[in-house]
Amino acid sequence: MRRIVHHQRGEPAQVLRIEDGPSARLGSGQVRIRLSCAPIHPGDLHGITGSPAFGLPPAIAPEGRVPGFEGAGIISEVGPGVDPALGLMRGLRVAFFPAAGAWSDEVVVPAGAVVPLPESIPDDVGAQLMINAVTALTVIRTAHDSLPPDALTNVVTLLTAAGSAVGRLIGAMLTERGVKVIRLVRSEAGAAKLAGVLPGSSVFATETAGWKDRVRAAAEGAKVHVAIDSVGGRLLGDLAELLAERTGTVINFGSLGGEMSDIRLFPPRSLTLKGVVLGSWMLQPPEQRKADIALALRLASESPTLFEIVERYPPSRIADAVAHVGRAGRAGVILIDFSKD
Repeated sequence: MRRIVHHQRGEPAQVLRIEDGPSARLGSGQVRIRLSCAPIHPGDLHGITGSPAFGLPPAIAPEGRVPGFEGAGIISEVGPGVDPALGLMRGLRVAFFPAAGAWSDEVVVPAGAVVPLPESIPDDVGAQLMINAVTALTVIRTAHDSLPPDALTNVVTLLTAAGSAVGRLIGAMLTERGVKVIRLVRSEAGAAKLAGVLPGSSVFATETAGWKDRVRAAAEGAKVHVAIDSVGGRLLGDLAELLAERTGTVINFGSLGGEMSDIRLFPPRSLTLKGVVLGSWMLQPPEQRKADIALALRLASESPTLFEIVERYPPSRIADAVAHVGRAGRAGVILIDFSKD
């Protein structure tokens, strides 16, 4: 079994290595999957560096740690005790989430974490399907719960990093629910690209002078009670200026900017900052998780452009792959393609 592993925390391009290792034992209620591809999410890199944005630093075993939590491939073996009602069998094409150690050419995962892929969803979309969709749904539920009771209609929401993979999903889901989304990206080039994909949408570049006045004009006098943010840093303070006093809330689920966040305006304006973690999705009732997976599959089938692939890299080029994730202006997902080695 070939795997991408790190034995210490640090810059991903420097500490990640390709190593051979023994196949994991297949236990009861588990399946073995031969991977075709796995995505590289910013959160994966936070875990490798030990960034506070990941939460508690992940433990590194004596044999090293394999990053990654989702992917797609073919079931190569079904363990004992797997419920036949799940329909899992050798040769079935599937996606999986959550399962630690996904950056490997094979993984052993609980059968309950496996989702069969229909023919309409290719592996490269299925591989990134779950984390992004689940993150988007968790963020949207938190945002809805943060609205004042008298502001549940004609909602206007700010969305940062709107051109990212998760940002596009959040924007699409909110628009489908009748929310007016004011999308924010960093550069004018990114704004032009996103506006081309979403004609008629309000898209503004935060590097352009006067962008906050343009946001206020786009809101057309409506109070903005919620902003959804995955950038943090100085932009957090800018968002605070645009939110309604006393009722404004920022829902934050990342720190793509890599800077210390500015919350100085939050106390005097009586604003709220809420953090969202992906693990909270696992606490949802089983029927809710099943419905979320069904929604993710529908979006992937009907709107594949929401799951844009920027580039595929073989495992042997993992240093190039993780460097590409941090490249300015990237919109979409970088994949590790295990079929290329």
